[in-house]
Amino acid sequence: MKTIFLAAGKSSRMEPLSDKNFLEFCGEPLLIKLLKNAENGGLKNFIIVANKENREKIENTLQKFSFTADVVIQEEQKEGMAGGVLTGLQACDPEEEVVLLGGNDAIDPAIYKELLSVGGKADGALVAKSIDKYFPGGYLQITGKKITTIIEKPGEGNETSSLVNIVAHYFKKCGDLKGKLIALDLLKSGDAYEQALQVLLETREFHVVEYAGEWHAIKYPHHVLEMQEYWLSLLPKENEIHPSVVISDTARIHGEQVYIKEGVKIFDNAVVCGPCFIGKNSVIGNNALVRESNIGEKNEIGFCSEIARSFLSQGASAHHAYIGDSIIDKNVNFGAFSCTANLRLDKKDVKYLIKEERVSSGRTKLGAIIGEGSQIGIHAMLMPGCKIDANSFIAPGVVQK
Repeated sequence: MKTIFLAAGKSSRMEPLSDKNFLEFCGEPLLIKLLKNAENGGLKNFIIVANKENREKIENTLQKFSFTADVVIQEEQKEGMAGGVLTGLQACDPEEEVVLLGGNDAIDPAIYKELLSVGGKADGALVAKSIDKYFPGGYLQITGKKITTIIEKPGEGNETSSLVNIVAHYFKKCGDLKGKLIALDLLKSGDAYEQALQVLLETREFHVVEYAGEWHAIKYPHHVLEMQEYWLSLLPKENEIHPSVVISDTARIHGEQVYIKEGVKIFDNAVVCGPCFIGKNSVIGNNALVRESNIGEKNEIGFCSEIARSFLSQGASAHHAYIGDSIIDKNVNFGAFSCTANLRLDKKDVKYLIKEERVSSGRTKLGAIIGEGSQIGIHAMLMPGCKIDANSFIAPGVVQK
């Protein structure tokens, strides 16, 4: 058996954020967390499908975190998911069992064991979850336990069922899928994988594995916050503070699931509220408040700044700033008195632009989404759902919508 992990996609929907494979949650890149999760569920012999740009970084990440996997390159990005799957299948025997993972999905690893069990009694199996809120993915129709149809991104209000496909797919003989993909012209269709899968659903016996646990996938930028909440919730209840951490006598650590890594300094009257993760060599300045957030390495949360329910990558800095329900990429600087507004005055769900389409986040609170290297001037005000491209300069006093 082999496990193909798709990590070659360059989703333009995630702009202005960098490659989601390397967004770090609780000290580990998403790539590593999902691979370890799959391994804990009994999957093995991993083949990671990378692209030309991220292959070296994936290999270095695997080495850094001591995870063993083969890495192959998807040469033609225009072939989409189908091309990535076919690239991975080239390294598999046609008679071999294969599990395909989409590279996005955080789920309870126990479901992988059920996937292997259910799939082994048929020609294959797909994991799916019943949801009541539209998700931009594939929807399954079933008869009993047999899957009959998959419809990709039907659009809100056009769902044919409540079962959303989670890309955790088992194939007893992967050669069946490989043959169907080869027969298609991958460049002429954006959903060639779904087409090949549909043919198999009509000609083979594929069963659904219904999943009732928590599921989080990063399709749009705001999903980073949901993924963050998931990994923070899995931290052990007992707080863990590295012995090298320096905490002022007047600083306070409140609640459970507070993880503070080596080299962190927490100054006078600062407050850290769990669940919270603070990465190596970060600084929490005087009177700062950090709560329910993921703080990466080498961040400087300066005097009187508040970070609430936000994701900060590495090297961000803030002085007398408010950052709420926001996603901040690497090396972003917030000038004094800058802030991210995170709540509409009418309390409705925050919407923002995804590829020129205004999309609802489904969240009443959503702050800014800021690309790597951006500089936010003093007194700048970022409105709910504001997106700022990488390496941008936001002038002092600007209201950015």
